[in-house]
Amino acid sequence: MSGNGKLIAALALVLLVAAGAAGWLLTAAPDTAPMPAPGSAPTSGGAILDRLSPVAPAGNFALVAPLRPDGAQADMAAFRGKALLVNLWATWCAPCIEELPALGRLQETLGGDHFAVVTIALDEPDAAKVAPFLAQHGAGNLPALIDGNRSIDKVMKVSALPTSILVDRDGMIRASLTGDADWDCGAALEAVKAFVMDGSVSDTPLSACE
Repeated sequence: MSGNGKLIAALALVLLVAAGAAGWLLTAAPDTAPMPAPGSAPTSGGAILDRLSPVAPAGNFALVAPLRPDGAQADMAAFRGKALLVNLWATWCAPCIEELPALGRLQETLGGDHFAVVTIALDEPDAAKVAPFLAQHGAGNLPALIDGNRSIDKVMKVSALPTSILVDRDGMIRASLTGDADWDCGAALEAVKAFVMDGSVSDTPLSACE
């Protein structure tokens, strides 16, 4: 074989090995979602926890200023003096959608003079979609509130959805949970009951109900 022939054969072998290595890397790469760009909407999932995390110092929930779907300021007076479970969610977030029926049932079970479930949609591109979306997914009894200006950031950092926060009767944020939970049964329901009763924050894992 001539010198040129040997060179061509060597180059072909190198290209073949490189192509095989690239193919292996593509098939072996983990199935991960890209990191969101700075300033973009929060992603679903993220640092999922299995229990409530106390918030210290407690944040003032009065700094959160949600809007109604028509863009008018929401009247939060109906929630004053009550313990709240505030769920931060979005229509594009799959775990949020899975959690909505349990939140609706929690309101049916415990909602009243001393407790309420409040849903606030974050970074929602279509405000008119929120109320019918809640109704479609078993949560039509919950308020359709929207925080398009991310006023929640004045109180606490929300890096993933869903995020739920417990607000005491004085309007202070006492605990949070990143990730969805079976709020209407099991350990999660008992944790909410305890918080409503005396403001205590349970450290029990909020495992899924059987």
